[in-house]
Amino acid sequence: MLVDPFKVAHWMNARKHTATQVAELAGVPGEELTGLLGGGIAEVDDALLGRIALALRVDPAQLCAQGARDLTVVHQTADALAATCRPIQRDGIHFYNYYSMAAPPGRVAPVILDILCPADRLPALNNGHLEPAITVNLGPGDIHGRWGPELTPQTWQVLHANPGDDPWIVGDSYVEPSYCPHSYSLAGAAPARIVSYTGQSNMAPVIEEANAWSDSAYARYLELLDGGLSPGDLLDLLLARRGYQRSSAAEAIGVDPAALDKAVSDPVAGIPVLRALARTVGLDYRLLLPAERSHDAVGKSYRDVPDARASRRRLGPYEVASMASAPHLPDLTGLYLRVDPDAAELPGADLVEPAESHYLVAGGELTLDWDDAQGQRQSTTLSADGSAWVGPFVRHRWSGDGALLKFGSGSHVGYLDLVELTNTYAPAATARRGRRDLSSWGYDEG
Repeated sequence: MLVDPFKVAHWMNARKHTATQVAELAGVPGEELTGLLGGGIAEVDDALLGRIALALRVDPAQLCAQGARDLTVVHQTADALAATCRPIQRDGIHFYNYYSMAAPPGRVAPVILDILCPADRLPALNNGHLEPAITVNLGPGDIHGRWGPELTPQTWQVLHANPGDDPWIVGDSYVEPSYCPHSYSLAGAAPARIVSYTGQSNMAPVIEEANAWSDSAYARYLELLDGGLSPGDLLDLLLARRGYQRSSAAEAIGVDPAALDKAVSDPVAGIPVLRALARTVGLDYRLLLPAERSHDAVGKSYRDVPDARASRRRLGPYEVASMASAPHLPDLTGLYLRVDPDAAELPGADLVEPAESHYLVAGGELTLDWDDAQGQRQSTTLSADGSAWVGPFVRHRWSGDGALLKFGSGSHVGYLDLVELTNTYAPAATARRGRRDLSSWGYDEG
């Protein structure tokens, strides 16, 4: 197994064990553990890894390295996309062909689907999935989307392709929430494809954790969620965790309990009271502010071609337009992007994103330039159906004459990471210290 010395050092610090103590607990020579910590990623046998993991009270997988990966840019040609084709059967027919876009190993890769269910057949629903997604009709034909067993204007809707002006805005788009059943069929005789960009779910860690909870504990958790997570319920939960109730919390900040109740019932107007409370008892008052929401009766957010066309704007040398988005899913982003050779000299061509980006070439021939891990400029040229994955904070740019679909999700640095960074004391110093940290926790050995 490949072991990451930075993970070993992290867990030594977290468990408050010196290298000597870990070596003794694991029954290995001290110099062997010191050698592991002093080098890069090392290959060790399963038995040694198991003993070190047992000494640190972690799973062996928590010490394993991810292997050598290029986390700057991964790119894929149209031919390579075609080679990933796999047919999908549903409801007794050849329902889809799936194709995978570029992504590093272990990362979610967007997929392209040939829509094969004929227009005269109601498409069978799937069961939905945890991860929210943006879906875009790539054309050339229209498709029907289905999002529920009963057919209503919200559950049975046409996603149009764009056969007219601004063809780089290829079609209608929508955002679907977690576990939303969905399916697609052709809306006519013309063939059609979609791209489905499945983003990372910020709910995934707590869902994985909750799988191991007892049934009674999980039932109490559901009681909280069934209450709707109102500001009042959240405040009471956060206060109780800190040994307060509303009356004692109000006394601690010098206000009447009624004033605190009023602030909770109208959190925006009550921000001064909530900020004072946050400072005194140590909570993040932003949790008590209402989330903005924009979705229909089944939870999806839709943007048609005319609305996307109306959003056109200049981004340096690029022309961009917005896909569907939802404020309650802030990590999930999508843009139509036109690369215009006549605007190539305009400033602002370099793109640097705080989280991963996925690109699909929708038309033309485009060149992607980027800074590799050694700081050297690299480039590749991609035609229609070529795709690329670009890592966080990697400087890159597109040139040529063509169109792109650009997607983003919260796979670091995402919405929750940014919230944590805004809460972190000296975030730059913390980030500098934390990167590839092999420092001991500061006690003498022996």
